[in-house]
Amino acid sequence: MPERKPPPKPEPAQSRVWLDLSEEERRLFAQEFADVAPLRKGANRVLLESCEAHKAVDASPARGVRKDDALVVDRQDGSLTGASYGVSHETVRALARGDIHVESTCDLHGLGAEAARHRIQQFIRESACAGRRAVLVICGRGKHSGGQSPVLRDVTVDELCRRPTLAHVLAFSTAAPARGGEGALAILLRRPAKTE
Repeated sequence: MPERKPPPKPEPAQSRVWLDLSEEERRLFAQEFADVAPLRKGANRVLLESCEAHKAVDASPARGVRKDDALVVDRQDGSLTGASYGVSHETVRALARGDIHVESTCDLHGLGAEAARHRIQQFIRESACAGRRAVLVICGRGKHSGGQSPVLRDVTVDELCRRPTLAHVLAFSTAAPARGGEGALAILLRRPAKTE
């Protein structure tokens, strides 16, 4: 039987996401995926979820987001909040004041809209899987948005209100001034479902 040669390693894709990465991020990506081979084409592909918490939120109707459930978004005087049904106003105010400890931060400066959307999805999913309760997304004040509303902030809010990201989000608010004010959003994540 002839010896099979391993497939040649593909060159990294030149997508927008790849182009938005720094040299250090590209180097780390290449290092982590050096031994990865592409999946074969066909219907036998199986996609595994990244963690048990992510799987439990999506699979459980009691813990996940129902079809009629959504974040109620409120914009007032430059402040922006969003909350799921049942989240108290005091919890949202505490998030806005900075009373809830932020465990991780994601900075979107310099990213295009699609790259920012992808980064937010990944950041929220990974944060939820790690059991974090509150995170911060720095989207900037929109000074480079060409006179329009802040593009990255609008993209962030849109992504937080969509599935699959919505399944992990309990509430969000414009960050406290010490954390970036109108240029950042503090996000409260759902508790992971208990596995028995």
